[in-house]
Amino acid sequence: MVTRRVTALGASLGLLLGLSTLLLPRSALANGVDTNGFMSRSVALGGAVSADVQDPSSNYYNPAGIVRGEGLRLMLAYSNVNSNLSINGVDSNVERMAGIDFGLSAPMELGGIRFGFGLGLHLPDQRLSRTRSSLVERPRWELFDTRPHKVFVSANLAVRLTSWLFIGGGITFQSPSTLELNIRGEADALQPERRTHLEHEFRGDLTSIRYPDFGAQVRLSDALSLGVTYRGAFELKNTIRATVDGDITGLGDPIPLRFTLQSISVSTYVPQQVDVGLAWRPEFWPRLRVGFDLTWVDWSAHTSLIPTEDIALTVDAPPGLNINVPSEIVGRRPIPMNLKDRFVPRVGIEVRALDEQRYALDLRAGYVYERTPFPTQRGVTNFVDGTRHQFALGAGFTLRGLEPVLRGGIRFDAHFIYARVVSRRHIKDSLVDPVGDYVAGGYQLGAGVAVEIAFE
Repeated sequence: MVTRRVTALGASLGLLLGLSTLLLPRSALANGVDTNGFMSRSVALGGAVSADVQDPSSNYYNPAGIVRGEGLRLMLAYSNVNSNLSINGVDSNVERMAGIDFGLSAPMELGGIRFGFGLGLHLPDQRLSRTRSSLVERPRWELFDTRPHKVFVSANLAVRLTSWLFIGGGITFQSPSTLELNIRGEADALQPERRTHLEHEFRGDLTSIRYPDFGAQVRLSDALSLGVTYRGAFELKNTIRATVDGDITGLGDPIPLRFTLQSISVSTYVPQQVDVGLAWRPEFWPRLRVGFDLTWVDWSAHTSLIPTEDIALTVDAPPGLNINVPSEIVGRRPIPMNLKDRFVPRVGIEVRALDEQRYALDLRAGYVYERTPFPTQRGVTNFVDGTRHQFALGAGFTLRGLEPVLRGGIRFDAHFIYARVVSRRHIKDSLVDPVGDYVAGGYQLGAGVAVEIAFE
């Protein structure tokens, strides 16, 4: 009879502990803009636009470009990327990356000084934020699974210092969270399904974190432009507290039980980046534009994605009831990531295929090489992301001469991307590793559209 009661008590404890783990800490690396780019034209050019970008995508690629345009520009875009990534030939079911982009750039002149302001916004189309647990024993696609599902908001100002020098800067916003789960009541050890009465309370708090971005564009000549952009580093720490405070009944006098869990994790990390770009429009063929960007990404400063957890369990069992309660429950502790800094080259080509009085057609192509910052996973961690080769194609169709309806023009953009995530083999150092050796790789397909209204 005692054995039966202890078993039932263990089931009740398992139920309570299971409830407390519903909100285990989550982690991700950055937002969808860092992964997939911002606005259709810039994505089609592989992001190699920092030297001469003028449309609202300058809010991400180089805020100095806000003041380089001629008038107010509004842009709305939608993009979607589907992943076919597998581990040992089994589909990882990586969720699609999709969202709406909005951008604004508004140059103006006051007192002989030309300045402007801009706004960039990315909203995932399924939820405002999505994260997934970082368990060391679970292989996961950190860069391509949780990273893109974040809101991006950036506000910037820019000024033209001379006819050939433009500078700009601003702030990008993100929100960490503090979550609390409190459970109280009583659980019957013999009939938990019928006589258990539990109440739970959930609280959440979102605060704002800001990080800077700066940029400059230099018009070296009519054919050549130089761009430099800096994006600051930041990390979001999520705090989760779970408390179970109640009684276990059905075994005589109520048995008080208290369980507490506190987890602190890095939910989002953006490494600092420095980008240098060139844009060339040859005089012998002014319809051609060639861009090249090289971005340094400070991955080595990455903090651990494995959370810090503190767990305590107290059960005041009466004498004679044989319950073995551990004096200490060991939670998780951070594990070094050992990431490496990376240089990311980008190339973009744009050709004006048609240039008529009332309309124009641009054709675009781009390429990005992103070497993975994660080392081969030989120890206990299992971050399986591989090197990515991304190819992009796109087109833009501009309507002009729309007066008196619109003094300016409307541009429609579309792009398609194919990204190959190079397969690589992870061979564990330990022969008894719970995960074992595996091969991870695959590809991604994506497309997007955008519309821009430019006012003169």
